[in-house]
Amino acid sequence: MQIGFPTNPRKNIVEEIEWIGKNNFDFVDLFLEEDKAVPSRIRIEEIKSVIEKYGLGTIGHTAWYLPLGSPISSIREAAVKETIKYFKVFSNLGVKYVTIHANWPGGLFSAEEGIKFQTESLKKLVREAEFYGLELMYEPIDSPYDTVENVSAILKRVPELFLHLDIGHANLFGRKPQEFIERLHEKLRHVHLHDNARNKDLHLPPGCGNIKWEETLRTLKKYYDGTITLEVFSQDKDYVLLAKNKLRRLWDSIM
Repeated sequence: MQIGFPTNPRKNIVEEIEWIGKNNFDFVDLFLEEDKAVPSRIRIEEIKSVIEKYGLGTIGHTAWYLPLGSPISSIREAAVKETIKYFKVFSNLGVKYVTIHANWPGGLFSAEEGIKFQTESLKKLVREAEFYGLELMYEPIDSPYDTVENVSAILKRVPELFLHLDIGHANLFGRKPQEFIERLHEKLRHVHLHDNARNKDLHLPPGCGNIKWEETLRTLKKYYDGTITLEVFSQDKDYVLLAKNKLRRLWDSIM
């Protein structure tokens, strides 16, 4: 298991990667989005240099708010075009796996319509990703629509797509992270890890919410031994480092 941490797209990306490297994470999760991490502001060689300096692996992460599931076709098309701008950047940085997020239309639209809208966008994006040597992962978000059934339907309709499981999101609305792991582990390529109390996407350190971590990690370790991003959002990064050590101890203690 490899532990990584995300860059904050509202801060200097090189300084963010430096902190990740100095604190002995295994990889950097590159959050490329507004406002300091858009394609036009990414200095490829400088970022590659600092990544190589610390021997970090890389995961790509696009903006969670791209309207790839909009009921308006022209907006979906614009979102696809915007997403493709990042593919060249990720490819030049040597990234292999890139996260695309669920996006549900809500309102009067059904889950089936949301699946249809997203599938249309995702099929276009996996073709473009292949051109750039990338593989796309689908991350369910913090919506009531992100059930294991709906996620499974999308993965079946876009067979080239992989799963990025966010354990915190999978704990919301009465869902269970273990169910996602057990049913979809063959598609699983990356994990985000953080805690909450089932009612709000809080991004707390593990142990500060109600997720049963020993049980969850035991199920995860049964099927998976890859990259895990510690997606803990805290002004005081001492909590991030405590969470990193806790995750490593828990993982290593599971037989």
